[in-house]
Amino acid sequence: MTPASEKIKNRVSQKTALSADRFAPIASDGFGRDSAMSAQCMTYFRGSLYVGTAAANPVGANDAPRILRYDADGDRWQTVFESPFVEAHHRSHVPDLSLSKELAGLEKFRRSLAPLPRDTGFRSMGVFQGKSDEAPALYVSTMSRGGGLILRSADGETFEPVSAPGLGDPDIFSFRGLVAHGGRLFACAAGAVTDEYLDRELGLAGKLFVSDDPRGGQWVAAAETGFGDHANVAITALAPAFGRLYAGTANPEMGFQIWHTEARGSPPFDWVPLVIDGAGGFNNNFAVGAMAEFNGALYVGSGVTGFGYEIAQDIGPASCEVMRLFADGNWDLVAGQMRFTPDGLKVPLSLLGPGLGDFYNSMIWSLAVHDDILYLGTSQWEGLRCLEIDAAEVVGGYQLWSSADGEKWVPVLDDGRGSPAAVAVQTLQSTPQGLFVGSTNYGRLFGALGNRRHPPVEFPAGCEVLVGR
Repeated sequence: MTPASEKIKNRVSQKTALSADRFAPIASDGFGRDSAMSAQCMTYFRGSLYVGTAAANPVGANDAPRILRYDADGDRWQTVFESPFVEAHHRSHVPDLSLSKELAGLEKFRRSLAPLPRDTGFRSMGVFQGKSDEAPALYVSTMSRGGGLILRSADGETFEPVSAPGLGDPDIFSFRGLVAHGGRLFACAAGAVTDEYLDRELGLAGKLFVSDDPRGGQWVAAAETGFGDHANVAITALAPAFGRLYAGTANPEMGFQIWHTEARGSPPFDWVPLVIDGAGGFNNNFAVGAMAEFNGALYVGSGVTGFGYEIAQDIGPASCEVMRLFADGNWDLVAGQMRFTPDGLKVPLSLLGPGLGDFYNSMIWSLAVHDDILYLGTSQWEGLRCLEIDAAEVVGGYQLWSSADGEKWVPVLDDGRGSPAAVAVQTLQSTPQGLFVGSTNYGRLFGALGNRRHPPVEFPAGCEVLVGR
């Protein structure tokens, strides 16, 4: 245990984590559209929760992704933005590498030559006041087959594009990690769309952008592409901590990397590597999924994208891990595979192995601190395997965990709250109104596979939002 770990022992929260019975659904069935498979992003703006949805392959008015606002006092949702329709084009129907071959086969028949929703969803949200903003504004990134856009809203009701598609590169599908730091807004290129394929997660190169005036559309490179390593195919997570900005990558050759910068002077900034080779887990620790500062350390969730297996890079199956990183560069393994590293023997402090003890927990997409407790949400793919015809039963679904000290972890919600198709806790957002949990649900696709079983297996479809108070 590092000296920094000893200091954490003296800061343990005396508060109690939310238990399962403290969570209640405030939205289900994809907000009334079962094609809305994911509550993909969330943020708190002007006293309200905002949620952006995403769909696998929207083709009609009832599929169009939306941005919704929650009125906690009235316990009701309002649609504040809906993806506009555009003419179908060649890239509207290129194969989706993010889905397994079987799932992609089910989706490919949902094609249309009629006008389609411009966006398949909204990936990231951030609140930021740039040089030409009169007050903090809400910025949202789209997931678009014509190239991802940055939208802006000053009032949370009117949204307008303030960027060119892909910030000038229409092969960029979207942007993740809209994070404010040091008077600037950062954005990572996320996914790629070409004339041959769509990859929702990985890009053609690990690009990171920065702007002090996103309203004016002024974006420049914040770092050398891939931090100078061609194997960093994407920058997958950003988080401020210790007065610096930290970035995690996806690297199929040697495993994720973590870099940091003080972001001083003019971009591109000077970045320093802190963790390489997937923290000794190599490419089974393919990508960083989420990061959050808590109790004097930066907690990092990692794993493999996809359903336990990264198709495009041929990695896995593998399970997620948790580590924590200190300001001085030292790190602890919190949950994962015990191993020898250049930094010595790393034993998981929680005594939980890969996947927090569950092989099917393949990625951690969300980490958040709420009321001095750290929460973690997993991506879990057991339900897909259990849909095989000869499987005895269908189980699985996301898990939500909590920790008061970052070392002892307790499961809060399990098995997707009863739905194996609820595969991930995609988003966690702490607000004065409670801790909000947004899920990803593949019920529509799982249901098609479930029809092969006897008797058929039915699944509720559409994402869900819970609040814990």
